[in-house]
Formats: sequence, structure tokens, C-alpha cells
Amino acid sequence: MLKISFSEIPTEEKWILEGRLTEPWVRELRTSWKKNHRTAKERACIVDMNEITFVDKSGERLLRAMVIEGAQCIASGIYIKHILENLTTKGKGSVLNRFAGFFFAAVVAAFAVRFGAQCIATGVYIKRGLEQLTVKGKGSVLNRLTGFFFAAVVAVFAVLIGGATAKAQNTAITGSVPSGPASDGLVQLTLRDAIKMALRYNLGAIESGQNAQIARGQRLLALSNLLPQVSAGASETVEQLNLATFGLNGLQTQGIPTVVGPFSYSSVDASISQTLFSYESIQRFRAAGTAEQAAQLSYQDILDVVTLTVGHAYLRIIEADSRIKAQEAQVQNARALYDRAVDQVQAGTAPRIDATRTEVQLHTEEYNLSIARNSFAVAKLALGHAIGLPLGQQFELADTLPYSEITPLSVDDALQVAFKSRSDFRSALDSLTAAAQTLSAAKGERYPTVAVNGDYGDIGPTFGNSHGDFTFQAEIRVPLFTGGRIKGDITQAEAALRQRKAEAENIRGQIDQDVRTALLNLNAAKEQVEVAKQNVELANENLARSKDRFTSGVTDSVEVVQAEQALASANDQYITSLYNHNFSKLSLARALGVARTNYQQYLGAK
Repeated sequence: MLKISFSEIPTEEKWILEGRLTEPWVRELRTSWKKNHRTAKERACIVDMNEITFVDKSGERLLRAMVIEGAQCIASGIYIKHILENLTTKGKGSVLNRFAGFFFAAVVAAFAVRFGAQCIATGVYIKRGLEQLTVKGKGSVLNRLTGFFFAAVVAVFAVLIGGATAKAQNTAITGSVPSGPASDGLVQLTLRDAIKMALRYNLGAIESGQNAQIARGQRLLALSNLLPQVSAGASETVEQLNLATFGLNGLQTQGIPTVVGPFSYSSVDASISQTLFSYESIQRFRAAGTAEQAAQLSYQDILDVVTLTVGHAYLRIIEADSRIKAQEAQVQNARALYDRAVDQVQAGTAPRIDATRTEVQLHTEEYNLSIARNSFAVAKLALGHAIGLPLGQQFELADTLPYSEITPLSVDDALQVAFKSRSDFRSALDSLTAAAQTLSAAKGERYPTVAVNGDYGDIGPTFGNSHGDFTFQAEIRVPLFTGGRIKGDITQAEAALRQRKAEAENIRGQIDQDVRTALLNLNAAKEQVEVAKQNVELANENLARSKDRFTSGVTDSVEVVQAEQALASANDQYITSLYNHNFSKLSLARALGVARTNYQQYLGAK
């Protein structure tokens, strides 16, 4: 069900949507939008989606069209905000406009290269494009324009590949690596088992864990610059020389042959090098260590996000299953009403229109039941894909997660817990520290470095007839002029430090918003559950009275059909309110940074 409320003033029109934005309600919203929306630059259009609980693909397409026509969508829930973010990042500008922009960028790059700019790249396609740009004066004007066009095409592919990468990152949390072959039996899946599998097989968790390993490898590389480098080897050499190639042809007249050898010799050696002091290397090692800590914290934060995602998917299945049961009850009521109307028509005590009305109502409820069953199947597929279930594995949920109340913390206490527990905030602070250490390392490039190296070997015709030799070197290096390289490193490091500082402050504000929003949503969901429960009781009572009146011949089937529709709406609101309440509790756990460790306490799961 979808409730659409519309209001307008000369400077603004406002749409309030409540319920589920799915077929057939998408058609109703599209019709209402075409009828009431006015396109005017001085007139704001606000679409309030705070009460929307689910949006299917057709709903997303309609929202995208509304945004293009000037609608500004607002929402507070994580799920709806994620959908809106995806809508606003797609479809900006036509393909022709973007291609023209890429071509213009390629032409600008070509002229920049002509006037001495140096471009570097590692990719094969990008390097090929740069080769086209750096060719000067070769071929006709047509050939050079062809080179510009090729560079533009390269830019197009680069942007498309980058866009695909960004999309892959956004969908990593909902993806997974299948855990193995499917079994023949029906798996009983608890919420605990689902989250446990997701933490192991979810794609986002796997990639974040490997990113932490990459950060560890970078720290080890930075450490290697501070430790001694030792190597050893042994060799056996056989050699013959032609002295004539060195211009020594006259030696033969003095009894020295022109060709010397073959002769052989054996050697064994060891070498060591050690940087005694390098302020830059010390600071870079510290920065790498701090970055590794930040990567580990980011991994912990991803595990919290995975828990929230899996919990959301699990709750969706419970909601869809409850909706099926409620809809099956509606079908049974509609069928009983239809059978009774048919009996009355055959007995001559009711007009034919009553049977027609009840038959239409029966088909409507059967249609809604088909939609509910399909939504349930799709929700199960989404959960299985997120947690890495074997492909084609059949399962059913073992937990029902009934309604349970919790006593939330106060706002101040919740914020204190969140600032201490949220791994993304702690990771941002570590990234800020690492950026400061990187800046210190860049400044340390101006300092002198002290290093020593040496080697010792034993060489001779044979190991029994050999002698030792060695070299030792100590050096100190002071950078006098580097052509602006050090200044460039410092400038980049300062910019990166400012970025990390801004990101940390943004996450601080985001935590404050997440906590306050979660608490507000939890209180609102609690009130909605109580009101929805009362509405269901009243709707059942009203339907019972309407059936009695219809059986007694006091009223016709219209009143009964309206009562059944009211009951369906009340049941839908109650199921939605239960889902919102459980999801609000899980969102609060995520906002506090304890979703992975305390989700059972917040959801009341076993």
C-alpha cells in the first residue's frame, strides 16, 4: 500500500509518500505526478520519503524521472538514502555532452604536451594515448586529429572503467563469494548463522581484510629501509679473453699471446649496507604503522556495516513472510465473502452486483498475494547472495525476531559510546595522524642521511688457493638542490593532511547525526507499533460487524469490501511498524559502533 499526500503553495509543492513504492502503486503515483506537478524554476518541489519502507525497480525509475523534472527527495532512513544517492549519481548529462567534454579534455591535454607538460601513466591504453599526444609534426593534420580522437576515446574508457569500479565498490557489501556446493536438504538459517557466514564470505569484508594486509605489507616495506640489507653468494667463473678487442695487438711480438685463457677462478662473498640515520625513513615507517592501524579499524567498521546489511536483509524476509500470511488471510476472507454473495444471489436475496464486487475484491487480494510471494522470494535471494550461501541452496529462517522493547541510552551517553566505539571515526583519526607523519617525513627529506656499506669476499683460482678482499664505505648525503621535488612533496602532504582533517570532522558530525536519527526513529517506531496494533484490533472488530450486517441483509457487500480493505491496510501498517522497530534498533547499534558485537541484545535474537 502507498499513501500519497499532496499540498502546494505559490512557491512550493510538497509530496508526502508513506508505505511501499511498488507496483501497482507506482502507476498511481505517476498518474498523480503528471496531473499535479508543475515545472517552474521559482517553485520548489519537495518529495518527503521518510515513511517509505521499500522501493522496487519500477519505483526507482519513477523517482529518477521525478528528480530529472526538478524534484528534491528527502529521507532519513539508511535504506532510502542509499537509493536516493544512487539515483543522483546516474544520468547526469547526455552521452554526447560527456563525449564532447572528454574530447575537449584530450585536445587541452594535447596542447599542454606541446608546450612542455610531462604526462606519466602506467596503464597500456593511457600510455598509448599519451604516445599519440606527444608525436610532433608527423603526418598530416588529419592524422594528428585522429590522434586527438584516439586520446578522447581513451578518456571515455578510463571514465567508464572508473565508474564501473566505483559501482563495484558500492555493491561489494551486498556481494559475496559462494561458500561451496549446495546441499540437498533445507537449511535452517538463524540470524547468528547468517551474520557469521557474512563476516567470512561477504565480498566487502573480504576486500577490506585484504586492504588491511596490503597496509601491513606497506609497513614492512617502510621498515626494510631502516634495517640492514645483507646478501651472500658464491660463484665459479671460467673466462677467455681476446686482447685484440682492447687494442692490444702488439703484445704478440713481445711473447704475450693475443688470446688469454681459458682460465677460471672461484669466489665467495657477503655484503651489508645499513642506513644509520634518515629522518625521512623513520617518519615514513611511523606513518605506515599508523596507516596499518587505520586499515584494521576500517576492516572492523566494514564488519559492522556487513552486520547491518545482513540484519536488514533478514528482517526483510521476516517482513515479507508476515505480509504473505496476512495476505493469505485476506484472500480467505475475500473468498468466503464471495461464496456467501454467490449463495445469496442464487437464493434471490441479493443482487448480482454484490457477487461481482466480491469477485473483484477476491481477484485483487489474490494479485496482492502473488506480489507478496514474489517479494519474499527476491528477499531470500538477496540474503543468500550477501552471506555467501552456496548457489541454489534452499533455506528457511529459523528466527522470527518478535517485538521486544529496549531502553535506549540518553543522547549524551550514546554519543560518548559512539565516539569511543565507532571504528570509522577511530580509523579517520589514525589516518589524520598518518598524514601528519607523512608531512613530517616530506620535510625530513631536507635533512642529511648517514649510511655505511661494505663487503668481504674470498677469491682465487681455487678455494684452496685464495685470498680475502674487502671494501668498506661510509657516507653522508645532504640535499642541496632537488629542483623543487621536496617542496612538491611537502605541498602534497600538506594538502593530504587538510583532507584527512576535514574527513575526520565530517565523520564526527555524521556520528552525531546517526545517533540522534537512530534514537528519533526508534522512539517513533515504538509509537507506530502501538498505534498500528490498535488499528488492527479496531479493523478486525469493524470487519466482523460488517459481515454480520451483510449476513443479516442489513447492508450490501460494499461495506464489507471497504472493511476488508481497511483491515488489509491496518495489517500492512502493523507489519511495517514491526520491521521499522527492529531495523531502528539495529541501526542504533550500528550508530553506536556495536552492531557486530551486540546485535543479539538489540534485536532480541537467540
